[in-house]
This record gives sequence, structure tokens and C-alpha cells, in this order.
Amino acid sequence: MLEKYKTQFIGNSIQFVVLDEKGLVRESDNTCFLLKTGDSLKEFHPFFESLEAIVPEANNEITFNCIHLESEGKELITDLVLRREDNALLLVIYDLTQHYNEYQSVAQARNESIIQEQLIALKNIELEERERFKDQFIRNFSHEIRNPLTSIMSLTQVLSQTDLNAEQEQMVQYLNQSNAQLRLLLEDILSISMISSGKLQLVEKEFNLIKLLNLLTFTYTAKAKEAGLEFVAEIDEKLPQIVASDRLRIYQVLTNILDNAIKYTETGQIEFSVQLNQKRANKANIRFEISDTGRGIPEAQLESIFTSFTQVYDKDKEQGSGLGLSIVKGLLRLMDSEIQLTSELDQGTRFFFDLNLKYPLPSSQRTDKKDEVLDTVVRKTLKKDKYKLLLVEDDVMIQTVVFKFLSGTDRFFIEIVSDGAKVMEEVVNTQYDLIIMDINIPNISGDQIARLIRDFPFKGIKDIPIIGVTGTLYDEDIAAYKAAGMNAIIPKPFAQEELLKAVFRYLK
Repeated sequence: MLEKYKTQFIGNSIQFVVLDEKGLVRESDNTCFLLKTGDSLKEFHPFFESLEAIVPEANNEITFNCIHLESEGKELITDLVLRREDNALLLVIYDLTQHYNEYQSVAQARNESIIQEQLIALKNIELEERERFKDQFIRNFSHEIRNPLTSIMSLTQVLSQTDLNAEQEQMVQYLNQSNAQLRLLLEDILSISMISSGKLQLVEKEFNLIKLLNLLTFTYTAKAKEAGLEFVAEIDEKLPQIVASDRLRIYQVLTNILDNAIKYTETGQIEFSVQLNQKRANKANIRFEISDTGRGIPEAQLESIFTSFTQVYDKDKEQGSGLGLSIVKGLLRLMDSEIQLTSELDQGTRFFFDLNLKYPLPSSQRTDKKDEVLDTVVRKTLKKDKYKLLLVEDDVMIQTVVFKFLSGTDRFFIEIVSDGAKVMEEVVNTQYDLIIMDINIPNISGDQIARLIRDFPFKGIKDIPIIGVTGTLYDEDIAAYKAAGMNAIIPKPFAQEELLKAVFRYLK
């Protein structure tokens, strides 16, 4: 039986050839190739041209690996062994075609895998470089445009407080609308960048959900009326009043959807519904739904509308950046939710999503009346008639508008410094009640100055409240500024009330 298997599996892959000193065949079992007695190996295949030069070395066994031999249309990949046996030469031909082909396939697959890994690594490096470039570009773009926008918004606000005729009032109103739109665009670009880079962190705090919904209802009733539409709000009475979540991001999601609903609806109404699905433990599952009677969305574009800078209709005829729904989708995913929609052309669109919001138990609920009247209370309890403020700002326009905002209250003596290197000299020589400081100023940055002030040995200096003003709004930057010793950060562009509220909050 063994002979049978040897014949079947071994004999078919090994050929023995006996040669004379000149390379002529004496005998062959012709297992792999047909070789007749007297045939010359040189004529059989060019590989054997050098056989005569090798023969003297055949006293020691000589092995040739991976030799491709071809004869009469038959091609094999072989190992050859040549050695001397008595007065003859023995050539052993091992047919290893399958072995070498499999080895080549494995090697090719391994090489392809290595190449693929290297390509993926290079692609990741490229993506990281592009992400870094994008983030840096957005940071620089945001910072550079916020200064002039702050000036424009502030001057427009100051202008609106002067005596204007009807035509001028209308122009100021248009300016305010354009400023608000540009500010929202800046915030949208920053938000989409932070979402895509994974740098946006939700800030969970307790807030009054009912007041937020009432604010949205009031705001969009007015907006819808201006657009010739009806606004219908249905707010479930069973909703918890106080919830814990990121109020700003919920507001951002709802306003983006509501703005789109008004934008793409020519006639009819906008419906805003907030209903309680269920309460369990101290969590409430709430359904938010916004529907309109507008143009609707083609079925083929139901997914693409959530892509950044995408608009369904002609971009040249529509205002907007195409970022709103992309931001909505990203923010809701951070909140473990998903935006859903149904739409029918010329009939309207319905957006809806569910949020799980924590709410405190009745015994732990706190009212937020203090926040409502904070500005009034602080103003009434101020101990001084006049306070000394140091404004650290190198932009002349922003110096002008901030000075105008503050001087209009008749409560401040204001000094202005435009060079970071001169701040410490001012602080040491003059007792200030509060410092308003731009982060990006010449010679030394605002956060570095704040750190120096906090490390100063005298209490009257190290405890001065510092309000930072910046156009860089990444979470890690804000955290770094506060860690440096700043009490609050006001983002550019800012309105008069934002600035004054922060100032009054930190005055002693």
C-alpha cells in the first residue's frame, strides 16, 4: 500500500535522470519531462548550458532552487539537485510548482496587506494634516473676522440709541439683521468644526425648559408673522419645568430647524410640538417635532441635506450656508439622539427627535428667579457710585464701542491700555475694580497677564476680577483662559447687554 501512495503522491513529482560527464542522458524515468537516452540537457533547456562547468563541483551535492523549466508546452517550477553517483551524474528534478505558486500567492497577499496598511497610514496622516489645517484656518478666520464684526455690531447698537428718522431706523434694522445672520454663520462654522474634530463637549446644567420653549414660541411667532405665516405651538403641560442638559445646544438644534421651516415655507403654517413620551426615575423622554407646509424635500435628497454646505434648492437664490442641518445631526448624536424626517414635495416637511433629559426630584428643584433679575439686583446693591475699570484692547474701534457702552451707564472711570507690556505697570500704580482684557494683544497675551496678576503677592491686585474678550471659542481655549485666572470669557462679537451683565456680576 505504501508503494501505491509513493507512486501516487511522490513519484509524480520527482524525476531521476542519470547523465554522463558531457550532460547526455543515459537514463530517465520521465516523471516530469520526456528525456530520451542520448538527449543533451543543453538542447533540452538553456539553463543547462553551464552544466559542464559545474560537473567538477558535483562531488559535493549542488542544489538549484526555484528553476523554471519548460518543454513541449509544459512549464514547471522546480528544485534541481546534482550529485555524483559512482561513475555517473544524478540529476533529481523536484516538481514544486504548486508549492511555489502558493508561496507566491501568500507573499503577494502579505505584500498587498503591507502596502494597504502603509496606504491607510499615509491616508490617516493626510487626514490629520487636513484636519489640523482646517482647525487652524477656522481659528484664524474666526478670530480675524470677529474684531470687525464686533465693531460693526456695537456701532450699530450705539447708532440705534441716537435720534434717527424713519428711513435711518429702517437702515439700522437691516444692519442688525445682517449682523445677526453673519454672527450665526460664524457660530455655525465653529460648531461644525468642533463637532467633526470631536472637540465639542456638552455642558450639562439645570435650566428652565418651559421658559426656553416659551422664548422660542415668542420669537418664532414674530418671525412667522413677518414672513406671512402662522406659528402654532403645542407644549405638553406634563413636561418637567427644570431639566439638566446643555441648554445652548438644544436651543441651537431647535432654532436651526425652525429657521429652515420658515425659510422654505411660502404659505401656510409652522407647527412646533413638544410632548412628553414617558417619565422613568428622574429622566423624561421628550419628543420634539417641527413641521411646515413648505416646498418639501425630494426623496433622493433626504440624506444629503444633512451634509455640510448642502442646500436642496438653488444656492444663488437662497440665503444661508447649508450648515444648519449638519449641525443638528451632529449635536443630536452627541446627545444620544437621531434626527428623523418625513417629507412630501409641495406639501411640507416634518422633523422630529426624542431626547432623554434628567430632571431633579421636586424636593431638589431650584427656581431661577435670581438669574432673571441678576442684573437689576446687582445694579441696586453696588456699593460705589463710580468704579475704576481698565480696558486692555489694541483695536481702536472696539476701544470706542466698549468705552461708549460703559460710559453710557455713568458708573465708571475707564482707562485704556493697548500694549500688554504696560498692563502690570497700570495695575500696580492704580487700584482698579475690574479689568476687561482682550486675549490677543501685542507683546504679551491676555491670559499670560491674568496669570501674572493672580501670582502677584498683594491681595488688592491679585483679586481684581478679570473679564476676557476673545474671538477664539474652542472649549479647550476657554478652559485654558479660565485656568489662567480669568473670571469670565465674553465671545466676540458681543452685545451691550452681554458686556454690562458680566461687568456688574463681578463688581464688588
